[in-house]
Amino acid sequence: MKFEVMYGNAVEENLEEDYRTAKKYSDFRIGRKAMYFPAFFKVKYIPLSVIDGAWIKKSVMPIKGCCGGSIPIYVLRICCGSHFFQNIKLENRKDADQALALLKEYRPGLCDSPVVAEEKGVQ
Repeated sequence: MKFEVMYGNAVEENLEEDYRTAKKYSDFRIGRKAMYFPAFFKVKYIPLSVIDGAWIKKSVMPIKGCCGGSIPIYVLRICCGSHFFQNIKLENRKDADQALALLKEYRPGLCDSPVVAEEKGVQ
């Protein structure tokens, strides 16, 4: 399997085992070394060592079709440095909370709100 780093210069080695044992949520995984996102014939990843902040934001997704409207979703917002963000959409709060808790377990000291991130100069 081919792995491609999405952000940062620190290329992680031997990611196969970490990927295999990573906890899966919707279309991404969280391992002890990185967050993994499926891509065409490869897996893209963000090393946990470059993640500065993570928090959950409630949002809505518009419904296309005759009725219009929107459905509530949760966005796990990952912040790396002052200019890179990854927004991950999750359908329920439980998965969002579990993913955030796992990130905090594997990467202690993460900023857990945009206000704290801004105060620390992350955002």
